Amino acid sequence: MNSVSHLSRFGSRLSNWLKRPRREKFVSMRSRVQRLVGKMLAGIPLGPMYFAYHPDAHFIYSVHPEFDQLFRRFRRNNRTNNGGDLPRLWAMVLNVKKVLAEDVKGDFAELGVWRGNTAAVLAHYAVAHGRDIFMFDTYSGFDNRDLTGIDAEKLASFADTSVSLVMQTVGIDSPHCHYVRGRFPESVSDVHSQATFAVVSLDCDLYEPMKAALEFFYPRTSRGGILLLHDYSNEYWDGARKAIDEFCARENEFVVLVPDKSGSAFIRKSRNTPI
Repeated sequence: MNSVSHLSRFGSRLSNWLKRPRREKFVSMRSRVQRLVGKMLAGIPLGPMYFAYHPDAHFIYSVHPEFDQLFRRFRRNNRTNNGGDLPRLWAMVLNVKKVLAEDVKGDFAELGVWRGNTAAVLAHYAVAHGRDIFMFDTYSGFDNRDLTGIDAEKLASFADTSVSLVMQTVGIDSPHCHYVRGRFPESVSDVHSQATFAVVSLDCDLYEPMKAALEFFYPRTSRGGILLLHDYSNEYWDGARKAIDEFCARENEFVVLVPDKSGSAFIRKSRNTPI
């Protein structure tokens, strides 16, 4: 094929590309760049980080248009932990949307909010589907009464937060959002006790609050609901893992592990349980 034919073919392809909608052109260019970078960097270890792909459903087919907005909130004031923890965020997004698609009944809750990064993700979906979300935390770090037993040598942590900071991260002014301050389960009210839940995120770190949380939320979680358990495979927060293992052995439940930064685990509840 001569140079004239090459130029003619290139000109025709360029003309067709320019006629495509702006969004399609952007996705096409982004995909080409990603493939080029992927070929150069795939498999190269960079300390605790690695290069990975977004799901095709998002990157190619734009099935999850809310993801970029949620990622900004997921890493707000918490880039060290969450800036590169896409596996955790995608696991949350995909599983929460699955629960909602199957119309599992109940509200949302999180215990262990800290700066509100995962609460913001949960609040987005809860409010969009008319569900309440209850965000339980001391909003001032660990309660010293929980630093006992297996956690006796742990340091008081996560005091660098506040209700106002979390509200800014969540970024949703809605009566569906409830900020519940205090030590759990002392902070539980009749409203919470009478609720049922579809999605519960437990990021308690310590044995005592994780044990209390599982005992409270599990029987109130609907069949098909999901419990998102942070730090299960994290060697430092062994109190949280101990509480989860004891609970699962007693309730004949099983965890699914997530290869994210801090070792999350999920329970998708398969049966109804009496309160």
